[in-house]
Amino acid sequence: MFDSNPLADLPLNSTANSSDLDQRLGLYRVFLKLYEHHRELLDEILDLENTDSRHRVRGVWQYVQGGIRDGQAYLVTNLLKNQTQLLIQPQQAWIIGRDRQAGVCVQDKRLSRRHAMIRYVHNQGFYLVDLNSTNGTYLNGEAVRRPVLLKDGDRIRLGSLSFIFFVCSTALTLEAVSTELLNQTNFSQAEPITSQASLEEGNLSLTDIPGWDDPLAENDKETSLFLKPPVSTEPPSHPAPPELSPGQKDEILDRFLNR
Repeated sequence: MFDSNPLADLPLNSTANSSDLDQRLGLYRVFLKLYEHHRELLDEILDLENTDSRHRVRGVWQYVQGGIRDGQAYLVTNLLKNQTQLLIQPQQAWIIGRDRQAGVCVQDKRLSRRHAMIRYVHNQGFYLVDLNSTNGTYLNGEAVRRPVLLKDGDRIRLGSLSFIFFVCSTALTLEAVSTELLNQTNFSQAEPITSQASLEEGNLSLTDIPGWDDPLAENDKETSLFLKPPVSTEPPSHPAPPELSPGQKDEILDRFLNR
């Protein structure tokens, strides 16, 4: 049963002479007790606040890029169904929200139907505007109260949706590649594997890939272990509790101390 007062049985020293170590230890005990009794709440809070981890979807960074081509502003983003798309809007104003009519429609429960807008102003740039959203619009950690001019690399968070904004303001035409170099890449003779079906039909097995079973370099272990099939698909009978790294513990403690 959830204890409504998790601090009651914790030996916290609240006197003026308590050391920083005592405070950190006490706060860590508070966190552990709360995590034990109400884990899903803390998971949701930490997931919402950890915006860096929210920038990624299936290993790909979430982003919106604004650009100008022949006087027409456009956005390029992978927020829509995890596919990169180019969006052109006649009024050069893109609404982000849960509304299916929004230019950037994202089904996130913390997004308002019309949460925010990215609007291009001629000879000025792209602006971020909050549309009186419920959970707020944040730019680089600061709440957006009025239209803010965006710059390259800005971090934007709308509710629990977060992404990085890029600005493409110039286009550069490059020199032609020499015929000699082009002839070194004769695509007409290449036979690339274009789908997972080729693997499933037996045209290529994992053991046919050079170096699959070779000793792994230190920085390749994580990727290779992820690609290899799991040894067993049966769930453990008694799953172990999640472990927190020292860095995660310090981040949590610092967050509690600052508040």
